[in-house]
Amino acid sequence: MASEDPNATALKIWLAQNNGYFDPNAGFCKTNSGFSIIAKTSLPAESTIVTTPFSLAISRKVSAEALVQILKNRFAVESWNERQCIASYLCFHHILNGESPNLRHRPYVQTLPTSNQLRTGLFLSSAERELFQGTNLYGAIQDREQEWKSEWNQCHNIVAGVEEAWARAFTELYLTSASHISSRAFPSTLLSQNPSLLSSPSTEPILLPGIDSLNHARGQPVSWVVTYPNELNQTPEPCVSLILHSPTPASSELFNNYGAKPNSELILGYGFSLAENPDDTIILKIGGGGSNTKKWEIGRSLRGAEGLWTEVLSLISQDTTYNYEDELDASSTLGEMIRAVIEKLPTSKRSLDPGQIRPDVIEMFRNYLEGQRDILDSLLAFVDAKEQSAIEKARSEGVDIVLED
Repeated sequence: MASEDPNATALKIWLAQNNGYFDPNAGFCKTNSGFSIIAKTSLPAESTIVTTPFSLAISRKVSAEALVQILKNRFAVESWNERQCIASYLCFHHILNGESPNLRHRPYVQTLPTSNQLRTGLFLSSAERELFQGTNLYGAIQDREQEWKSEWNQCHNIVAGVEEAWARAFTELYLTSASHISSRAFPSTLLSQNPSLLSSPSTEPILLPGIDSLNHARGQPVSWVVTYPNELNQTPEPCVSLILHSPTPASSELFNNYGAKPNSELILGYGFSLAENPDDTIILKIGGGGSNTKKWEIGRSLRGAEGLWTEVLSLISQDTTYNYEDELDASSTLGEMIRAVIEKLPTSKRSLDPGQIRPDVIEMFRNYLEGQRDILDSLLAFVDAKEQSAIEKARSEGVDIVLED
């Protein structure tokens, strides 16, 4: 393995100095997207790869306290949401070059990917973004861009009121820092006595230096173990550790597990995709528009299809007992909707200019499109089966149904 990047080594030293730990047999390897963590030697099952003390977690509270000292405007900072606070806190590590006692995470910030290494939705070029036109993801990227731009504007106005030079640098850094949050943040429930990736209304995003260094592998057996100081251990403060339950051969990458995520979420917030991702979903809107519209998330293997079917039936008839006419109307309505969605999808066979579209973006596009088409094709077959069932029901009642294409 090549010599380790100095910034990665500095991160390990910083962790150790602050009651953290990084397995000496796990090393940082530079990649096009930042770093991957590689086993220097064979690692046995149940290896603790990294331990991060709670005191190093970057939360809204930690970020806001530092920003108040820098910007001298508590009222404004405390009105910002979690992303605004944490992103701004990360930005100021670059703006002030770490020369502030309020900025404690410079060794961590120095290891984060640069803007040209990110492939999240907002870092796609115009040509790359246009690939997704006609899909839900295209609209999701636009929505996120509008939301983040509004948040940035609020922060920028406060920063510019303090120092114009800071504001100029802040403009370039904010999107990158906000993307670091979307791609690396864990729910604050991970720091509870029973660590979990499940969010609740009180959950906030937090960054965990060291823990977030490992890339994602679906189904990777891992545990996050929280340890509190007691008479049975030598832990000086509460900490969370990442433990890998499978052995890892030398020179192989070590992975974390971010949980089940569809490619739409992976591309939008993380900047990568999985081929034939079993967790892929598509969002379908049902209803009369406005507040009456309901969103249904349908996954592969027809996850959620029966609920969608029941919803469409309820729109066709107010009775709780449906006859074959209701079912025929529902299958026609749902079938037309699905075909309309399929027709809007871009084609994966289109000519893609590698001079305009980066190869990894082409791969993300094709993986995402494959999932969308697979779900819609399965859903269309499901509707056809419902239609055939309604025809059989009619025939059992002595009515012969003939459908025209």
